Amino acid sequence: MAAKNNTAPARSWLVVALYAVGLFGVALTTITEASHHYPIIMELCGGESSGCADVASTPFARMFGVSVAYWGLLSYVAFLFLLTYARRWIVPYAAALVGAELYFYWVMAAVIETFCMFCLIQFVTVLILFALCVAWQVKQRAAPPYGWWPAPVIIAVAFAALAGPVWLKNAPGAAGGELITYEGDPASRVRVEIYSDYQCGHCRKFEAQVEKIVQNHPKVLIVYRNYVIRSNPLSPVAASYANAIAFLEGPEAFVKTHRELFINQPTLYDYLKPRLEKITFTDELKRKIKEKVEADMKAAESAGVYSTPTTVIYRDNAMVQLIRGDTEYERFASFLAQ
Repeated sequence: MAAKNNTAPARSWLVVALYAVGLFGVALTTITEASHHYPIIMELCGGESSGCADVASTPFARMFGVSVAYWGLLSYVAFLFLLTYARRWIVPYAAALVGAELYFYWVMAAVIETFCMFCLIQFVTVLILFALCVAWQVKQRAAPPYGWWPAPVIIAVAFAALAGPVWLKNAPGAAGGELITYEGDPASRVRVEIYSDYQCGHCRKFEAQVEKIVQNHPKVLIVYRNYVIRSNPLSPVAASYANAIAFLEGPEAFVKTHRELFINQPTLYDYLKPRLEKITFTDELKRKIKEKVEADMKAAESAGVYSTPTTVIYRDNAMVQLIRGDTEYERFASFLAQ
């Protein structure tokens, strides 16, 4: 009797490992996204005061308006598809994933300077996935499509494609126009831009949190920007008065006036009337005020600000936080460290 000829090779342990890592990635990205919605899952990473929560609250946690965890989930599903139906392409695809993960690691290490445990596990998972893909390809005794050289090129291109816009958008420069309505150190690495309206009740409440920033981080640069709500009848007048003080008397006088405007918000008309009579609004001063308000509104549009108060935190000119509403200081204090 002839011996049975089993021509079907046993499944390689490397392929099994690749499936296992891919499925682990699916589970990890699912848990990561769930942690953004369920505090009990966020506790796995340390809770609302953890690096995971801080990273999740930054603009870098979304791409094209979609959570990066969803993008990660999609990337693992795509990898499993290639592993099943187009295995020869897994090395270049895994190289692209490495480039993307290097970008996210760079963001955490060099831009926001905060680390997320889930993200670090994801980083290691992709490195393991890439190593297993290379090992599988070597075992086939054949190079990937177009050889081995595309892999490092793909890694570099993927990283540059994601990091490039951040570099360009946050190129070294000033806070956007002449610094006149500010306090703190203009040379500070950390810049806080606060968009407010002098008739906004929530802005008035938020001044208590601003005071905490000033007390605990005196060197941080705080730039006060106008976000004039036209439906508030005295808002344009109050903004004009505050800016006039800034141009005529300087930043220190402006800060004092800025705080007085909010303190006197309930009787704003009575506060403004005698003070406005003492200022001569020349054509030059009117032009400066108009340009300042327009510049602030344009900066608001660029930053994605559409309500008051909104606080935008930059580190080395890179936006690391956008905080809407009267948010407690403790929720964003970690981003203010120099």
